[in-house]
Amino acid sequence: MYRYLPYFLLLVFAPSVFAGEYGTEKYNSGWQFNTDNDGPVEQTDRDYTGGLSVTLSGKRVQEYMVSIDSLRAGIDELLGFSKLYQSADYMSFHSQQYGMALFTPDDIESTTPINDDRPYASLIFMSNTEFTVVPDKNRAYVSIFTLGFLGLDLAEDIQRFLHEITGSDNPNGWQYQVSAGGEPTAMLTYGVQENLYSTERQQLKFEYEGNLGFITDVNAGVSWRWGRINSPWWAFNSYQSKYMKQSMPIFSSDGEGRNEFYLWAGARLNLRLYNSLLQGQFRTSEVTVSSDDMQRLVAEYWLGVTKEFAKKYYASLFVRAHSDEFKGPNARDAAWAGFEFSVAY
Repeated sequence: MYRYLPYFLLLVFAPSVFAGEYGTEKYNSGWQFNTDNDGPVEQTDRDYTGGLSVTLSGKRVQEYMVSIDSLRAGIDELLGFSKLYQSADYMSFHSQQYGMALFTPDDIESTTPINDDRPYASLIFMSNTEFTVVPDKNRAYVSIFTLGFLGLDLAEDIQRFLHEITGSDNPNGWQYQVSAGGEPTAMLTYGVQENLYSTERQQLKFEYEGNLGFITDVNAGVSWRWGRINSPWWAFNSYQSKYMKQSMPIFSSDGEGRNEFYLWAGARLNLRLYNSLLQGQFRTSEVTVSSDDMQRLVAEYWLGVTKEFAKKYYASLFVRAHSDEFKGPNARDAAWAGFEFSVAY
């Protein structure tokens, strides 16, 4: 009888013995450049007028001298987020992003405050992400911590430079931007992905997340891709976006077959509790949107196409849009186009 005891103990304690992180994350898994602009869609310069970001991916981002990944991990541990997956086998991946986003009202030539439209606003930031996949549960977890500055004068300098080289109208109201002069800000993002449907040519997943900080909301939605796909359902993450795409690890295809080429789309509904880019933060701002004039339900939707070249390079074109974020005579939907270029190792 006792000879069966080792097998019994193995059966009882197997989950705790074998559960945990497995697989090896590449030290350098790639990088991505992203740019957004509302001009091709809106034919004007307003709302989310544009953004730029660079994302670095791989285990290396945990070792950078300038990194907030240890701070992100500490917050995760304090809040118990990592306990959601540590009882199962999982794989974790990391990335770091640097970027900026600019926002303007419709009339950028006005030299006086515009109190019935969205204010000028800017965000210059860095963020670190841990993306954890639990294959047996068809589930993935997202943890993102972002630190940045609102209201820096650099935003005006950059937009003026871009408008000068393109011959566009110069913006004249940046002195009225949210937190003019600069103010630190932060945001914590937690998300969960559930694989709903995956075949060789189509993938559909349900996603939900919460954000606390300069944008505070909860949201849920779906993302979908269809075409020539050679990577798992969790490898493509168009859902993670706050105007511009958030920092997410970069994955390559499986190296077999033809290069990937697929369409992608998605939609989500946000319950928006606070947005400092409209309402301001702690520092007094000349122009803000009051809490009573904020739209609490904001719908987002997107459509894009991605092509892989030489089993290493990826190029994406896309359009993103959202319903009006505030009430009043200048309330409107907003839309912008974007381009992504990635190198996956």
